[in-house]
Amino acid sequence: MRTRFAAVLTAFVLMTTTACGTDVPAGLADKVEAGCPGLLKPEPLAVITKDLVVSEVNGVDADGCQVFVSTGRKALSVGIVAYPSPEESERLTPMLCTDGKLDVETKACTAGTVEGQTYSLHAVAGRWNVRVAVFEIPATDEVKDAVQQIVEDLRNSDKTRG
Repeated sequence: MRTRFAAVLTAFVLMTTTACGTDVPAGLADKVEAGCPGLLKPEPLAVITKDLVVSEVNGVDADGCQVFVSTGRKALSVGIVAYPSPEESERLTPMLCTDGKLDVETKACTAGTVEGQTYSLHAVAGRWNVRVAVFEIPATDEVKDAVQQIVEDLRNSDKTRG
């Protein structure tokens, strides 16, 4: 029940933030569309990189991208990996989790961080595993909510529906 409440509250906060108009810096939407088509929307990225200047958004391949800020540091990495079925994704994704299990309500989990990472989340999106990692940006509740919004956007995306 507590998890469901937290998920509903997170969704409400993100909907309210989006409805009020997240302040997306000029040019950010174009960078996101060019570098991460279908993987990332500018609103949650603007929340994560608040007070920083996004200098580069690179598509690693069709299923991944990275975001860099003006200092040259990587700020965000997003990637999806396909499994043969949703059941296989739900079975294998927990192996990437710190505690070895997915949250029942969100079908997501935090993962161990590597050098420079401050927050890493894995989630199931149909037959896909979604991974979002934040680098060198404090993992505030606002940043965690934005990461969860990226996951929800991908769950509703054409990228993960096939």
